[in-house]
Amino acid sequence: MTAFLVLLREYRNAISVFITLMVAFFLLLMAGGTVSGDRHGIREAILQITGSAQSLLSRPVSTIERFQDRMSELSRLDRENRQYKAELERLRPLGIRLEELEQENHRLKSLLQMRPDSAFRALAVRVVGDSSSAFARSYILDAGRRDGVIVNAPVTVPEGLVGRVVRASDTASLVISLLDLNSRVPVLIQRSRVKAVSAGQNTTRLNLEYLPKDADVVIGDLVVTSGTGGIFPKGLVVGKVVTLEPGREGLFREAKVQPMVDFDRIEEAYLMLPLATRSSDSPSTAP
Repeated sequence: MTAFLVLLREYRNAISVFITLMVAFFLLLMAGGTVSGDRHGIREAILQITGSAQSLLSRPVSTIERFQDRMSELSRLDRENRQYKAELERLRPLGIRLEELEQENHRLKSLLQMRPDSAFRALAVRVVGDSSSAFARSYILDAGRRDGVIVNAPVTVPEGLVGRVVRASDTASLVISLLDLNSRVPVLIQRSRVKAVSAGQNTTRLNLEYLPKDADVVIGDLVVTSGTGGIFPKGLVVGKVVTLEPGREGLFREAKVQPMVDFDRIEEAYLMLPLATRSSDSPSTAP
């Protein structure tokens, strides 16, 4: 069908002339027996018929030409569209990488704005492993004894306290978070200065233990580290009180604390390393 259309377009003028001549010849044969007075009218009729025939023949050809031009344009647009899609697919990974770098840059800027206690130096680290399970909430960092990491070094992010180092090798360290069942952190209510202990439960919230029954605590109070115990410096943010209930034993009341840190989204952190390392802080062997 395409070859026929190309042939018709290429020889349309010759075909038109041929058909016109054939029609005129046919009409002359029919008018051959008429009187001479009618020949002038016959010639005009032949001219009119010939013009009409040429007009009728040229219309399909023009339509076909426009159709072919339109198909060529659509084919060109389709090729360009495929090229643009291929280019977009090639650039998509670069866009994703750029977004990752922007988010990482934002997190690192937040870390730089932190001001560690004057008795500590801050070591920026990356979280390279998550060892959390139903029985533990822990992380692996990319820094170890070679970087000065010691056991019990606090780990923080801009939002607050993450946890502490419990084991260290030459190049990595294991951290248990505040959520871990084995985590106990001395804290106080920032507003009223009431002291208590934050205890992990392997859930998304912390228990506030040893809180006196008549303690001045209300929902929304900020909980920070108290500085007692010699591990965590004073004033590190832990979370906010979200529930308060009477204690079962009558001496203490129960409270739940929502941590300020999103433990599912930690990628970078600070290790707080004492400027003067005590001899009792010798690191344990690597796991």
